[in-house]
Amino acid sequence: MKFKRGSLVLALALVVLVVGVMSATCTAAEEKPYAGTVVKALIFRSLDSDYIATVMAPRLEKETGIILKVDQVPYEHIHSKQIMDFMGARVYDIINPCTEWSHEYRRYSLDLGKYLDAPGFPDVEVEDVIPCVWKEWNPSGLPVAWIPYQPDSRVFFFRKDLLKDAGLPIPPKTWDELLTAAEKLTVDKDGDGKIDQYGFGMPARRGMHIMHMWIPFLFSAGGELFDGNWKPTLNSQAGIDALQLFCDIKPFCPPDVAVFGEYETNHSAKTGLLAMGVCHTAITPEIFAPDSPVKDFMGCAFYPVKSLDVPRSYAGIMGGWALGATKYSKNPKAAVYTTFWLTNRENATDMQIHGRQHAARLSMARNPELLAVNPGVPTIVATLEKAVMLFPGPECQNLSEILGTRLSQAFAGEMTPKEALDTTAMEWEFLLESAGYYD
Repeated sequence: MKFKRGSLVLALALVVLVVGVMSATCTAAEEKPYAGTVVKALIFRSLDSDYIATVMAPRLEKETGIILKVDQVPYEHIHSKQIMDFMGARVYDIINPCTEWSHEYRRYSLDLGKYLDAPGFPDVEVEDVIPCVWKEWNPSGLPVAWIPYQPDSRVFFFRKDLLKDAGLPIPPKTWDELLTAAEKLTVDKDGDGKIDQYGFGMPARRGMHIMHMWIPFLFSAGGELFDGNWKPTLNSQAGIDALQLFCDIKPFCPPDVAVFGEYETNHSAKTGLLAMGVCHTAITPEIFAPDSPVKDFMGCAFYPVKSLDVPRSYAGIMGGWALGATKYSKNPKAAVYTTFWLTNRENATDMQIHGRQHAARLSMARNPELLAVNPGVPTIVATLEKAVMLFPGPECQNLSEILGTRLSQAFAGEMTPKEALDTTAMEWEFLLESAGYYD
């Protein structure tokens, strides 16, 4: 059979077209291997998670075709919701532990280590993550379970102008200087007989808040939480002195400081009610915000030490959040890809610029765009470089609750500092002994 020349040319053209379409389809599939995959994430609600849901998720879908569904849950409910998912529903591909739950959740987390250098996955650049942060979240000898993206600690904040006008050190470096400044800066500014500026403030609410504020003072007195065998040592003289400092500085705090949380402390610092204080690192974007009346007068630093000759064991306690993939994810590779994409250098930094402005990476201390919105980031990074988690095990949550309760009782005058810490040490030891730490 003979073909006409024109028909042959047309046939060849159709073959080329089909091959081209197939090649383009294969290339697109290779570039977006998870296109159309739905990844479900359960995340603690914050400015960062708002940004993930409204900005990052659409960006991820445009770049990769992955459809990220974000459920945002308040802190008070996320632990129970995640546990319920682990035990029953198992619908989430990405989970969001905070420090006190990170070890508890390991039994449900996927090993991310084998994907870190795998082709086709975003580069996490582990070497850029603050080394102490990475080590605390992923201890040596254990699988890589978490990529930290929003760690936090606690910082000392102060009004440079008020300290200068009062002829005081900027900032106070010792506890004696701190107490002197707190007393001198507690004043009735308008002469109406009522104090309207307090020398010190902090989140002293019963439980987790006061615990996170007190532990860095323990470290600043050279104290430790445990010895090398996980026996509690927080009831040392350093711990007692640190808790006594809280009691001594209380008269220079707002009368309702015992119910202050993060929000109340941030607001009081911004409105000029507080001259100094300690708070979560999340206070820094608040006090340095464009609309903050005190943004040009604020500074932040490490906690003051008991005395200049006392070595500081750590700069602070580490908290915050990380992302990981669940073992039971129906789309594990897409879940890992999304976790790495959200927490890589570019996207994690973008989240911090537009979110709570914590810092997980060394490079963030040098990022001009981030520093323009939060000059406190270098202090955050420096603190996290010398921070430690409360306890490297699933008992962390229970230990936290015990300590927070006892500290509050001492702060309220219901127990002496020694009684509170001795009781805590006894209860901690009983809990850890029951869990088999001393066998």
